[in-house]
Amino acid sequence: MKDDLVAQVLGILKDAGFVVSRRCEARSFDLAARRSEITLLAKIMRNIDSLNEDVARSIKRAAFCLLASPLVIGERKGVSSLEDDVVYHRYGIPALNTHTLYDYFAEGFEPCVYSATGGVYVNIDGDAMKVAREKKGLSLGNVATELGVSRRSISKYEEGGMSTTIDIALKLEEIFDTALIEPLEVLNAELEEPPSSSSSNVLKGGVEEAASSLENHILRMMEEIGFEVFTTAYAPFNAVSFPEPPPSKAQRGECTRILTGVSEYTERMIKRARIVSSLSQVTRTKSVFVVNGNVKYVQIDNTVLIGKDELKRIRDPEEFSDVIEERAKERA
Repeated sequence: MKDDLVAQVLGILKDAGFVVSRRCEARSFDLAARRSEITLLAKIMRNIDSLNEDVARSIKRAAFCLLASPLVIGERKGVSSLEDDVVYHRYGIPALNTHTLYDYFAEGFEPCVYSATGGVYVNIDGDAMKVAREKKGLSLGNVATELGVSRRSISKYEEGGMSTTIDIALKLEEIFDTALIEPLEVLNAELEEPPSSSSSNVLKGGVEEAASSLENHILRMMEEIGFEVFTTAYAPFNAVSFPEPPPSKAQRGECTRILTGVSEYTERMIKRARIVSSLSQVTRTKSVFVVNGNVKYVQIDNTVLIGKDELKRIRDPEEFSDVIEERAKERA
């Protein structure tokens, strides 16, 4: 059943002009998509209530590192269907149904209604409301009496500090004969900067837990070379690595970002490397797997493979980047 929903989302994003990655087959986001300067990390699920806080945190962490916007696409919330052109939220990530996804990205229709405890609501353009009220010569009390609400509520609407129901918003637009309902900034999720990881721990489900021996060892080596390492949970890659010092948001877009995998050399690693290669193309990053054991290939698709013993001989991020470039030329 989920496969059908994934296929539908893929079709919508491609019709809307997005370049879309392979399906990740991981507990974190299902795919990445990019159109111009918009990059999405999409989690696709039948029931959005199935998204737990740990996985949501991992998606937001990856989105922060990759300058992307997290997005959940689903069909239901609990026993109820997601309504068309209504934005829902799950642990701070906006959630839409496929109808809303199509309208927003393919048709350019910006949703105005969002779901919250108690019902659905809209935001009022407070400045426009105040200008319209004063132009009509109405006091706050006049408007409050007309609507049957408190004067304080009208003041809050104008201050932009309170949302309202659709009925109230439509009555306000009727009173002032002007458009007041604001479109929502769907992709404006607040992403708190995650702490970089200590070399002996990785983020698993939102808490710091001991990494596997191999992963712990490799990530420590990356730090010793001079990378700032942000570990991930549930994703196809183990970390996103940046040259030190820790980059600002603007610098993250300019500096080299490396999707970093750690693995034994196995068939599963080869499959992961192909997925991460696809993600790197969409997110405009580089992808590397540090491999324990004999490395049969220098590159899998666009993912460069570096042996653990070879990593020991690398002195700094610049030399690391040189190795990546050399491997790409060898494959070409």
